[in-house]
Amino acid sequence: MKRSALLSLCFLLSTLSIFAQTDTKAKAILDKASLMFKQKAVKFDFTLTLEDTKTDKKKVVKGDAVVKGNKFKLTVPTVHTYFDGKAEYVYVLKNKEVSISVPTKAELQDINPALILTSYSQKGSVQFSLDSKQELPYYVIDVFPDFKLKKNYYKSIIRIDKKTLQVISIKVLCQNGVHSLFQLSNYDTKQDYKDSFFVFDLKANPKVNVNDLR
Repeated sequence: MKRSALLSLCFLLSTLSIFAQTDTKAKAILDKASLMFKQKAVKFDFTLTLEDTKTDKKKVVKGDAVVKGNKFKLTVPTVHTYFDGKAEYVYVLKNKEVSISVPTKAELQDINPALILTSYSQKGSVQFSLDSKQELPYYVIDVFPDFKLKKNYYKSIIRIDKKTLQVISIKVLCQNGVHSLFQLSNYDTKQDYKDSFFVFDLKANPKVNVNDLR
């Protein structure tokens, strides 16, 4: 999978924390949903669907992710991405190559789920969707960015399970007509992960080409 798809995954997660206190109840629900990612290590499966409404083309990527504090690991069939809180390791299996870099704070806003989930500095608005008025087993919450910030998306639709407060899906509608649907499932919060889990082990992979950009 291309790196852009991985960035889309993290960007989708970021919509949980980009809102203003427009609707206090909806904000409280989003706060509680994001707590899971702050308090303990969380593993989940995901399906990311990228849809170009102009060409009717779709791309579907499946994988899993582990988030622990400010660390994370994203795994898809072709790329494994690690972040240990300082350095990012992007391992492309086909090329047997790993690229190591130190993301800037701005870059982390796009690629680090943990950092984005705990950031409430950006303005926007949040409200319950009209769909929430139906008898559904989940909340439907619409998030709109502050248009003064000139974001490349104009709306996010988040579904949260009413019983567990787990995020079911996040859909982002972009200005360029490319919409992203991120579906989460099979949450596991019972496992603990050592810090070494979020670092690509160079010693264990001596034949891998290393592109160190630090």
